Amino acid sequence: MIEMVAVTPLLLLLMLGISELGNAFVQYNTLNKSVREAAREVSRKGLLGTTGNLSLSTGLIAEGENLVVYGNVAGLGEPRLPGLSTGQVSVIDAGNNLVLIRTNYPYTPMFGPVLKTFGYGNESEMTGITLTASVMMRAL
Repeated sequence: MIEMVAVTPLLLLLMLGISELGNAFVQYNTLNKSVREAAREVSRKGLLGTTGNLSLSTGLIAEGENLVVYGNVAGLGEPRLPGLSTGQVSVIDAGNNLVLIRTNYPYTPMFGPVLKTFGYGNESEMTGITLTASVMMRAL
């Protein structure tokens, strides 16, 4: 009984830590996949006819931002990640017919709001992790 009382908090902490790490990995993977998908679409639509010159119109930039956030060009539905918005996404003409899409997303912890900080620090310190994803693709 004494051993169980001593070991149970450590096992629970270990399980919560592994779950939180898995959640961070899923959010990072979703963000990277979204940015890659948007870069592929924008680089595909970005060339002006047969001129071979990249042209990023405001409509195409908005489509790229919507693809990252919502997974569709219309911007319909729920964001792929909680709290992700089009304001956190940048679609840039990087020169030489290269499209750069970059986003910074503040990590949303799974257990943060529930467990707070175990009495240490404040809540904003727990969520201070920013996930960054960027992809550069040549327009085809």
